[in-house]
Amino acid sequence: MRARTPAALIALLAMAACGSGPAAESDGRTTITLGYYAEAGGPADGTMRKLVADFMKANPTVNVKIESAAYDEFYTRLRTQLAGRKAPDVWLSDGALVQEYAGRKSLRDLNDLAKSLNADDYYGIDLIRKSDPQGRLFGFPQGAQTAVLFYNRTMFKQAGLAEPTGEWTYDDLMAAAKKLTKDTNGDGKPDVYGFRSYSKSFTESWWPLVKAFGGDILDDGGKVAVDSQPARDGLNWMLKAMHEEKVSPDVVTTDALGGSQTLFPSGVVAMQLGIYARIQTAAQGDIDFGVAPMPKGPGGKRGEIANINSWVINSASADPQAKAAWKWIEFFSGEGPQTAWTQIGEAVPINKKVAASPAFLEPGKPPAGRQVFLDALAVADDLGLNPVWSEYTGALAKPITSALSKEVPVDAALKTAQADAQAAIDRFTPGG
Repeated sequence: MRARTPAALIALLAMAACGSGPAAESDGRTTITLGYYAEAGGPADGTMRKLVADFMKANPTVNVKIESAAYDEFYTRLRTQLAGRKAPDVWLSDGALVQEYAGRKSLRDLNDLAKSLNADDYYGIDLIRKSDPQGRLFGFPQGAQTAVLFYNRTMFKQAGLAEPTGEWTYDDLMAAAKKLTKDTNGDGKPDVYGFRSYSKSFTESWWPLVKAFGGDILDDGGKVAVDSQPARDGLNWMLKAMHEEKVSPDVVTTDALGGSQTLFPSGVVAMQLGIYARIQTAAQGDIDFGVAPMPKGPGGKRGEIANINSWVINSASADPQAKAAWKWIEFFSGEGPQTAWTQIGEAVPINKKVAASPAFLEPGKPPAGRQVFLDALAVADDLGLNPVWSEYTGALAKPITSALSKEVPVDAALKTAQADAQAAIDRFTPGG
């Protein structure tokens, strides 16, 4: 999950997008344009291109044109393409953005096409449908992300601590963080922190903390519900960790040290909440690390949430392109392609057979115990998605970050967050 595109720019999606080419070529082949985000030449890009080549061999009547770019560039380009009616027929959407595209009539409902597959064989379909009030399926899962507790096994051994278990509470986490925090140069300030609590990627920070302490972001009716005592308790736990116990870098220090995603791989923090993709960044640090379930809050909740990155089909693509695009989605969801994708360590596979296989559970490299991701995914809630997810979560994040920075009291921040986020939702009126 990445920083989200501002809703003011996403509003360009209101303009309908057309498919990438004619309905059918004279030679009987159908050409589709496929878009995805990946670093050029990286493992994801290379694997995707190979899978596209394999798909065309298996489907000789379909020709695929690839459009790819790094995450931010991809979505900037996509907004322009949608405005200019030149968007891909099928593209990989960050799961958090699916309802934004759908709310602006840019996506095809895949419910009828998906009847060719058994929904019980895949993770995430239920969460995508849950995000739409009418139960429509505007995306099909490509890969799943859910957060767990990452920990540095070497640091735990050096501190004489037993590794985290599924019985850990946030009290246990705080106690361990105190023992793991060190001032190695004697200047009175920690050089190594026990836990990274703040992150701009709030789905790995205050969002699950609020839920673990018994609060929520949206209620069952879709209204913002963050101004609550459980939410205050969760934020106050974070404030205690950062400013009172000093076992976690505060907001300013986190950014000064290079940002929340660099601290665990570099050994600056011993623990963090992280989605599955953080395995890739942790591996870059050459550290021995493990994963465990997120700690339990006071009422026993862990606050599991999931983001389901999804393939989406352009609503304006002609039927031949849409059907060919669905063939690609079916292909990518199969055991072979899912196994190949699993090997790059980018996401939890959505094909349940692959997720239960050694390819995912026993890849021969850290971390062991990857079943914890599947256990979390099985009970995870969605992210409270709607057509203005970027705007309303931005309205939440600004005052909450101010509270975590001790610029404003928690009570005032949550009151502002709830009012501003609800206003963002209320301003959006889907087209008829």
